[in-house]
Amino acid sequence: MTLGYSSVVGGYFYTAAILGIIGLLLFAIQLLLCFTVKRIAFKLIPAYMILFCILLSVLLYIGVFGTGFLSAERILAAILAMGTGAALVGDITAWVVYKIRLVIKENKA
Repeated sequence: MTLGYSSVVGGYFYTAAILGIIGLLLFAIQLLLCFTVKRIAFKLIPAYMILFCILLSVLLYIGVFGTGFLSAERILAAILAMGTGAALVGDITAWVVYKIRLVIKENKA
């Protein structure tokens, strides 16, 4: 069985769709937290999770948990980094929307 053009494009499409869903999910969670929670420490829970995933991805990539040129840890680190990047975009977008909403609300008052 050979890989045709459509299967490669389909694979990229599914990857982009999954990363988009991760970003949208984190956007919705962060926006909900921003508008409903009063304490900043609880609003930053998704950001703490993203920082933990970045740290874990770096540790996996540099080989703290294993060795080898193309080990499974490096592949896992790349996958984790892609998901974390999508989550980071969703999180930052939610904070921007929240801050814009606060500025609009303050200008009306």
